[in-house]
Amino acid sequence: MASAFAGFPTRLKAVIVGVPLAGIVLAGVVAALGGFAAAQPWRWLLVPACLVGVLLAERFPVKIGPQQKVNLGALPCLVAVLLLPPGVGPATAAVSVLAGNLMMRRPWYDAVFNAGNVLAASSVAAYVGGLENDLGAAQDVRAAAGAFLYVVLNVSLAVIPAAIHSGRPYLALLKHAASSAWPASTTLAACAVSVAILSVEAPLAAVLPLIVLPLIYRMNLAILAQANANEQLAGVLAAQRRFLTDVSHQVATPLGTIMTNLSILKRASKGGSAGEAIEDSVAEAERMKRMLGRLRSLAHADEDVPLRRELVDLAELTADVIRAYASQAGTSGVGLVTEVVATSQVSADKDLLREAVANLVDNAVRVSPRGASVKLRVVRSATGPSIEVIDSGPGIEEQRLALLFERFQRSDSGSGLGLAIARRVVERHGGSIRVRTAAGAGSTFTIELPEAR
Repeated sequence: MASAFAGFPTRLKAVIVGVPLAGIVLAGVVAALGGFAAAQPWRWLLVPACLVGVLLAERFPVKIGPQQKVNLGALPCLVAVLLLPPGVGPATAAVSVLAGNLMMRRPWYDAVFNAGNVLAASSVAAYVGGLENDLGAAQDVRAAAGAFLYVVLNVSLAVIPAAIHSGRPYLALLKHAASSAWPASTTLAACAVSVAILSVEAPLAAVLPLIVLPLIYRMNLAILAQANANEQLAGVLAAQRRFLTDVSHQVATPLGTIMTNLSILKRASKGGSAGEAIEDSVAEAERMKRMLGRLRSLAHADEDVPLRRELVDLAELTADVIRAYASQAGTSGVGLVTEVVATSQVSADKDLLREAVANLVDNAVRVSPRGASVKLRVVRSATGPSIEVIDSGPGIEEQRLALLFERFQRSDSGSGLGLAIARRVVERHGGSIRVRTAAGAGSTFTIELPEAR
């Protein structure tokens, strides 16, 4: 730990040492002005109570979300600062924080800095908002102001080392820290002021704000259970992605061998029933090959690898897809038409986006009757650039629409993966995909993408 501190920049060392020294000076001034006499004997019980409260808060931080925690240590510190003598309250809070940090085995320089931060903030809060015996509206306002200053100073000082260490602007970090911490900090400050005031005016009611602790405990258990469930689900999904990738790769080689042998047999066959069986086998092998390719595409789309973004012209992309599917469409007797209503460019991974559009075109060609046409339109909607794939098929049954883009939700033909891949790719680009269909009138699939910046 000493070697780590020795490697810090000089400015960072100065802050780590300077803030505690400033806190000691402030505490000394406040002690000289306010003294060491407690207004009521029972208030001395807050010294051990503050220490125990901070240690428990350090040991059991409260979860307010799957990845968010809040330390309740500010609550006992502020109560002690507002009720103990100015010469004792800030020191009690600082020593408690130091003990809590050391108990959690934080580096000594972190513990010293945090204790110095609390000492400085507590000294100001004690001077402004210390509570006497006879309370009135003015005393209540001063207590609230003291708690507010404690929160502001605590956050302001805590950001300084982070700004120096990261090289980011101090004000930007302070704004981010304040926006993240203000709900928990102001809630703790308000609770501390309420407990302190009630302790003087209505001691029996002082514990009422603490009745939320069992609720917080139950909430923590629920959040922990949710986090465990999410972790298990993430593990299952990761295993599923690995399985899809492994299977598609392992089957690809033997499938290629099978297709080669079938091609040889097809050329050597004299027709008849054997020739028909070979033709059927070739068709099934081709279908399996396409399905494996889509499994690999789906596994790749599921991985959160960064997109290889570039500026993509949607007119060029749709023209590429038309050329790629011209042969398949011609064999099926289906025409392919492209229409560019508005020129549009998007920032996208060209290969992935092309595959998403190609899957829609593949489906459209398969469901369209011979002699019909499939149209690709590039338009501009209210939300940004869009690609429409319009077929002349029989439409989609209403009961299938809710699960249309789910995996393996297939109709009479196809693998049930094309639409799932298209949706996953579009969503990764920050866009959306939807369908408009009517029985006997075909379907229109629309990909909406954000404007290129």
